[in-house]
Amino acid sequence: MVAKMRLFAALGAVFTAALVAVQTTLPAGPAPTEVALRSTDAPITSTPRSPVIDFTDPEPFNPCTDIPLDVINGLGLGFAPPEQENSLRCKYDAGPYQMAVEAIIWRTYEKSLPPDAVELDINGHRAAQFWVMKPTDWNNRWWITCMITFRTDYGVIQQSLFYSPIHSPSRPDCMQENLMRAHQLTPHYKF
Repeated sequence: MVAKMRLFAALGAVFTAALVAVQTTLPAGPAPTEVALRSTDAPITSTPRSPVIDFTDPEPFNPCTDIPLDVINGLGLGFAPPEQENSLRCKYDAGPYQMAVEAIIWRTYEKSLPPDAVELDINGHRAAQFWVMKPTDWNNRWWITCMITFRTDYGVIQQSLFYSPIHSPSRPDCMQENLMRAHQLTPHYKF
């Protein structure tokens, strides 16, 4: 019974709305005039709700494509072909160790450095050198990692050298080897 009453009430409301819509007429008035579109040379202003973003080149330097393959092979970093990883990161294999070179456009040089970084000059470019040691989830082994970060106009270039002490019996001197590679590779980097 209650369901029937609700149904009749709903139908009555729909009928009343339709009747009111039919009886209502649009007000008579002048026809709308044309809209004139204008342009201006005034700059777009920024508001807190819609800021104007200063775009940068999303790919200022891609190590896998910008460093020639014959240079990589000549330096002994072509044990395996360069592997393009996420974004602008390229991984090189030198046999007993690997290297990764990455261009980062979303972080500044100052925010990239840990407190124990040592700043230096490499081929006329401002850089910092520091240690990074990270455990992996692969058999719970440690990778020895050292990093050199370069200051660029668009952000930073990070060059890391890493190896597993278990799989690299020669155990390269991470800092010295990475510094040597930085001197060899900086002529091919885009700052």
